[in-house]
Amino acid sequence: MMSATRRKSRKRATPALGPVPQIITRIPRPYPPSAETLGAIITKELSYIWEGILSDSEIRELRSQSVSASGVEKLDALILKQAETLGWRLGLSELVHLRFNDWDFQANGPVLFEKYGKALAKSARRMQKLEPPPIDDPDLYRGKQETVLELRLFLRSLRNAFSRLRRQPSSDELIEYFRTTISADGDAFIHLKTNINSWLQFFRADPISVKLLLHGKRAAPATLFDAWLAWGKGFEPETIRQKISELGRFVRDSHQS
Repeated sequence: MMSATRRKSRKRATPALGPVPQIITRIPRPYPPSAETLGAIITKELSYIWEGILSDSEIRELRSQSVSASGVEKLDALILKQAETLGWRLGLSELVHLRFNDWDFQANGPVLFEKYGKALAKSARRMQKLEPPPIDDPDLYRGKQETVLELRLFLRSLRNAFSRLRRQPSSDELIEYFRTTISADGDAFIHLKTNINSWLQFFRADPISVKLLLHGKRAAPATLFDAWLAWGKGFEPETIRQKISELGRFVRDSHQS
């Protein structure tokens, strides 16, 4: 990735960004053991998201190896926004290091470093569940749609598996069936598999929710997804539903523009 053009003297305001994908949700778990490998993944995702918020003219300049001042400002704003969720790991990216180097010489560099420090502190508070995380990742809209399809498939499998029992299965039996089914080879449950530990913790924390899986409309896949994400994020399920609906409108509008 090329270095952003250094400008030493002119003060610039950091532009406000709308909803953008969160890098932290795109990094495979568990994290790569090598800091270099993790940094390369972060750089790749940061570059991809950055290009997604650039105008056509800014992209043409970028591809001609010349970054406009407005393009650099958007990158700085994106770094600050990603630091609020990814935290100190963002600093493993070589692209972020390039911007740090330029901030040393920019008139607004001290302000940017101060904002970066505050963003890291916000990330730490969120990691310790002292502050709720943002629900502004456009990927959530598509992620919910695809996860709901997987949940629907799983619910059919679950009901078929336990329909012949003459008794109600225990919560532990249902949770174990979820674990073994989702962990099986193949990509039928790729989203559920990615977050399997979180789903298992959710079901164990709320055993009633897993028993409702066997009772038709009372466990609609979309409702179940909202409940799981609300549990993990510290919000009410209805808040999650509304925020993802808003993100859906944002995604549709951005595709039309």
